[in-house]
Amino acid sequence: SRGPIYRPTSLAIFAIIWEFAPNNPKAFHFVNVFLYALTCLLLFLILCRLFKDQDLLIAFTCALLYSAHPIHTEVVNSIKSMDEILCFLFGLSALWFVLNYVSTKSKASVILGSICFFLSLISKETGVTFLLATPMTVFFFADSSLKKTFLILLGLSALTGIWLVIRMMVFKDLPPNTATTASILNNTLNAAPDKISRFATAFYILLRYIVLLAFPYRLRYDYSYAQINIQTLANPGAWLGIIVVIGALIYALFNIRKKSVVAYGILFFFITLAPVSNVFFPVAATMAERFMYIPSFGFCLILSYFLIRITNTKNIQSGIKTFFQFVSVNYKPLTLVFAISVLYVIRTTTRNGDWQDNLTLFSHDVKITGNSARANQTFGSALMLAGMSSKNKKNQTDTFNLAKIYLQKALDIYPDFYSPLSHLGVIYLFENKIDSAYSYLKKGIEIMPNDVDLNFNLGLSLFHLKKYDEAISVLAKTIRLAPNHEKAYYNLAALYQNTGDYDKAISNYLKVLELNPNNPDAYYNYGIVLRSKGDTAGSNQFIQKARSLGYKTN
Repeated sequence: SRGPIYRPTSLAIFAIIWEFAPNNPKAFHFVNVFLYALTCLLLFLILCRLFKDQDLLIAFTCALLYSAHPIHTEVVNSIKSMDEILCFLFGLSALWFVLNYVSTKSKASVILGSICFFLSLISKETGVTFLLATPMTVFFFADSSLKKTFLILLGLSALTGIWLVIRMMVFKDLPPNTATTASILNNTLNAAPDKISRFATAFYILLRYIVLLAFPYRLRYDYSYAQINIQTLANPGAWLGIIVVIGALIYALFNIRKKSVVAYGILFFFITLAPVSNVFFPVAATMAERFMYIPSFGFCLILSYFLIRITNTKNIQSGIKTFFQFVSVNYKPLTLVFAISVLYVIRTTTRNGDWQDNLTLFSHDVKITGNSARANQTFGSALMLAGMSSKNKKNQTDTFNLAKIYLQKALDIYPDFYSPLSHLGVIYLFENKIDSAYSYLKKGIEIMPNDVDLNFNLGLSLFHLKKYDEAISVLAKTIRLAPNHEKAYYNLAALYQNTGDYDKAISNYLKVLELNPNNPDAYYNYGIVLRSKGDTAGSNQFIQKARSLGYKTN
């Protein structure tokens, strides 16, 4: 479990897509791309509105850099990250209607803005950052009094309070779950020996985010334990992070009254990053590129501003009517912008190729994320699945051997990581090396005693080792943990059949057939049990049924 999250918007859209295109990932990817394109368009329109007294240069530049930035590849390629896209899309929509309310005093805009803000909140928790980002944008760019800005903040605060109450009601019957955020495996900062080193590491990570935005070259899907080292005040990276972050915030605060574009970009960046920064409270990840999806707008705005400034371009209305005129007049900054965008597009394209499938992504990223226990585990587990589906014996052996290397490396980095233990056990079971399988599965159970797969596979290994009483106990536990576990019932029935307890064997085979009426193995073995009990007619009936479903005797 990833802990208490309440994101019904993306779940509702997933359900709708599944209804029309079940088990079709292309449909989900299409929706992600469409929503991303819609977000970039809305961002451009909002920028045009914010900089309405100037020409389109800063709006065009910022929107282009944002839409092409390679750091967004994870969000757009990962189906799960639709929550990030929806959060920003609805947050921007809310901002659009708030700006419309400020200029027109439209009541409809108040209602629509409120709906969009609430949808942002229930898309992902980071939508709460628009509670501050929206009135801040009004203050910096709209012709609005402080009183009206405060009223906007008050209204958004009321909606946030309603959202919090709903979340509390949804999770009121759930026990507290701190395992996700307290896990060293998920968040390296939990391994920090004290608060000082935790803060030092958090500021070092903030610096890495900024560097990654400026130079998005080495992108990876995983930054978990122990890819990023714990920092202390003796590390230059920690100090540089502290200096850069504190210095940027001081600059922004001193330039709020001037309504500086750079100050706005800095504040937007840090406000929208704050909930996942690990500075104020630990979250369920050390670092993630998806966390940059919203804050990167602030970076792109600052970059656009400086590209215009260094080329001494006057960003004012100039009677431009065509795109050709626009490019001609602004050729200096646009030359730089197009050059950067081309580099972004090239990097985005190559990175998109890495996201072709799990095995491609994991095999690529493990080369640059070799110190991450999870990166090694996910690649090893993907190899395990590939090996199990291979029909070529040599290829299967080679794939399993490679999987073992990466799963073992994951254990070397984090010895209490139960997933590699579980999957090593599965590989050795598949290879019929039962003693080795039992050894790994037993260690895994000691770490994660209620994991369903560990219990089931440990039960199988005990079955093969002819430790029938222990096997029955473990498989029975598996069923308690997962009451509809068809394979557990089947193997438990086979165990009772082997030990001569035919009545219990029959009851478990019946449960298998209740869960899956087309299981030929269950019909056949049920027939064998009936024959052992002397019921020849019943036995023949079930064996015949098994053969009609495709069962073939050896």
